[in-house]
Amino acid sequence: MTDLDLKITPHENYLHVDVRGMGNYENALFMWQSVVDACEQYQCFKVLGEQYLFDSVSTSEAFDHPTIFKKVGITKKYTFAWVDNNPRTRETTQFVRDVLANRSIGYGRLFNDADSAKRWLLQQD
Repeated sequence: MTDLDLKITPHENYLHVDVRGMGNYENALFMWQSVVDACEQYQCFKVLGEQYLFDSVSTSEAFDHPTIFKKVGITKKYTFAWVDNNPRTRETTQFVRDVLANRSIGYGRLFNDADSAKRWLLQQD
């Protein structure tokens, strides 16, 4: 059982993910699996994510993200525009994104606010 508050809302051109809770491996796995399931259900692979985690994943858990993405089936057909609303965890979130980008897994960017994230996301093909 996770201690995450996760809401996934379908919109016309994207899915909106709102997640709050603790940052750890189990919660990350649960969240990304839920996102993949929703993307498949709605046949929509553009994701606007907003997170507020009370604690970030550890460095070793950040390095586990490529494995998590592979395990849940995230491929290049997914586009993520992600917002970390907690200034204390933003650096770690950027690190996770960099690890994924260096492994060429998933496609996405990190933003400081949901408006610019959504604008960018809807411009992607």
